[in-house]
Amino acid sequence: MSETPEIPPSRTVRDAVGGRRPVRHLDPERVRRSPGASRVEPTAYVADRIIVRGAPPRALRDLASSDAEALRAGGPTAEVALPRWSGDEQPTTWLDGVRRIAADMGYQVVYDGRLGDLALDEDDDAESPFGYALRFVPVRSDDVEADTWEVLERVTSELRDLAPDDGLEAPAAGLDHVLRAQRRTSPLPFIPVARPRTSPLPVGAVDEYGHPGSGGLTPVRMIAPAPVRRLADGSSPWEAKDGTRRPVVALVDTGVGTHPWFGDYTPGERSDTRHSIVVRDAELDGSPIGTFPVPRIDSEDAEYGGMSKDPLTGPLDPVAGHGTFQAGIVHQLCPDAVLLSVRAFGGSGDVPEWEVLHTLWRLLRFHRRGLRGEKGCHPVDVVVLAMGYYHEQPEDYGYDGPLRRVLRALRRAGIIVVVAAGNDGTTRPMFPAAWTPHVDRTPAGAVPRERADLKAEYTPILAVGATNPDSTVAVFSNDGPWVTAVKPGAAVVSTMPTTIDGPLTPSVRLPERLGPGVRASVDPDDFGGGFATWSGTSFSAPYLAGEIAARLLEGRTTAQGGGRRRDAADASGDDAASQRTGLAWDAVRRVPRLFADGAATV
Repeated sequence: MSETPEIPPSRTVRDAVGGRRPVRHLDPERVRRSPGASRVEPTAYVADRIIVRGAPPRALRDLASSDAEALRAGGPTAEVALPRWSGDEQPTTWLDGVRRIAADMGYQVVYDGRLGDLALDEDDDAESPFGYALRFVPVRSDDVEADTWEVLERVTSELRDLAPDDGLEAPAAGLDHVLRAQRRTSPLPFIPVARPRTSPLPVGAVDEYGHPGSGGLTPVRMIAPAPVRRLADGSSPWEAKDGTRRPVVALVDTGVGTHPWFGDYTPGERSDTRHSIVVRDAELDGSPIGTFPVPRIDSEDAEYGGMSKDPLTGPLDPVAGHGTFQAGIVHQLCPDAVLLSVRAFGGSGDVPEWEVLHTLWRLLRFHRRGLRGEKGCHPVDVVVLAMGYYHEQPEDYGYDGPLRRVLRALRRAGIIVVVAAGNDGTTRPMFPAAWTPHVDRTPAGAVPRERADLKAEYTPILAVGATNPDSTVAVFSNDGPWVTAVKPGAAVVSTMPTTIDGPLTPSVRLPERLGPGVRASVDPDDFGGGFATWSGTSFSAPYLAGEIAARLLEGRTTAQGGGRRRDAADASGDDAASQRTGLAWDAVRRVPRLFADGAATV
C-alpha cells in the first residue's frame, strides 16, 4: 500500500446549515510554493475557509458582542462580513494584512463567530477559546471559488513583519481540512466495491475487505440473543434504578437509526424515554449537540433511508448506517452503557474540521454543565471519533491547532477520547489519531516510549487499529507508533437500521411454489433484518470504547476500588472533572492488554 494515500475528487461538503462548501484537493505536483518552503503532501480542504488558533482579535470580538445571541444560535446569522479593504489604509495588524491580501485576490473576508463567544461564556478554561474561522468570498459573482491554500501562502510570506493583533503573538492559521469516515475518500470503513464475482481482474489485498464475504458491508442474520442489562432502568436513561450512574459513550458520527435494541427513529421526531439505550434528543441551548442538520427529506438521512449522494439512482451512501453499527458494538460489550448520539456528518462521510471542532466544543459544554448538575445536561465518559484527515505538511504534525486543543480540553474535563487509526494501510499519520502518545505495542500491551506523555491531569487519548477474525492485524489498518492498540474491526457483526433498504435487488426473486411467500437470493442492501458484517477501524474504536465503559461500570457497581469510584462518578462541581480523570485511568488500566502492567502509571 502506498505511503501517500489517495485523496479522492470530492467537490463539496455539507455544512451546519445544510448548504454546501466547496472542496479542493492539494496536489503536491501542481501547488506553487515559495522558494525554500517545505514539501507538501496530498490533503482535502474547504476551499473558502481557514481556521485561526486562539481568541479572535478585538475587532472581531466587537462584532461578536454586538449580537452574541445570534452567534450562539449558529447558522448564517453567525457570519459577519468585515469591511472591504481600502487602498488608502495602511495595514498595522495581522487581521489588516489578511483583509488587504483578500482584497488583492478579489475576496471579502467573512467572520464565523460561532466559537467567538467562548470569551464571553460561562466556561472559564485556560485553553478557551480554541479558535475562529475566516471565510473568503469572491467579490464578483462570476469569479471562481476561493482557494485558501493560496491565501495562506501569501499570509505566511507577507505578514511576518506586521505587528501582532492586540499585542499578542501573531496567530497560527491553517486549512479547514475535510475529515472523512470512509475508505478512498480517506479512510474509515470499507464499502462494497462493484465487481462481478466472475471478474478476472485482480484486486489488492486492502480492497478485498470491500467485498461481501471478505469483510464488506453485507446483511446477515443474528442468531444470538440481544444483550441484557444487569441494572434495572431508573427514572431517566442516565441512571439505573439503584441510582448508579451509567457510563456514557458519545458517538460523534451519523446518528443512530431504528433497531429492536435501540427503539424507533424517525427524522425530526423525539424518541427518548427512561428506557432508552440510545439518547438521540440531547440538546444544548435548545439545539442538538452535533452541528449536522437533519435532512429535510427522510430518505436522505444516513440512519433512515441512507440515500443522499445519489437519491435518484443509488447506491446507498458510503456510510449509511455507520452510527448504528458503532452503537451495536458498544452495546454488545457494555449493555448497561448509555449511548449518546451526536450527529456530526451525513451519509457521505465527509465533514469539515471546523464543524467537528464546533460539535466537540458543544459536547464539552454539555459535559461541563452536566458536571455542575445543570438540568438537561449530563457528564460524558468516553467519546468515539471514527474520522480523520492527512496533514499536508509533515513538519506541522505537532501543530497545536484548535482541534487538538478542544480534544485536550475534553480530556482535561475527564472524557476519554478513542479515535480510529484509519484504513489506508499506511504509516502516514492520520489526525486526530496521530496526536496520541507514541507507544511500543507488545504482547502484554502498549508501553509508552515517553512516560511523561501520560499526564495525570488528562484522560488518555487512544488510537485503535483493526484485527481480523483470527486476531491477525487487518491489512488495511494504518500503523505507526501513534496506534495504541488493535481491536476487532474486520468482518464484524453489528446492528444496522431496519429502515434501510437500498435500490439493489436480489438476483433472483419469484413466488414460492409449495407455500406462501417468496423465494429469492440475498438482497445485498436490504438491512431489514437489522444486522450486517462490515470492516474498518471505525468499528475497532467503539470496541475499545465498549471495553472501557464496562470497566467504568465495574468500578461503580462493585466493592473493587472502594467508595472513591462511586463518589467520583456522582460528583459535581469544579473538582468533578479531576476526580473523573482518576476514574478514567483506573478503568483504562483494567482493560486486558491495553497497556502493559505498570506502563500506564500516572
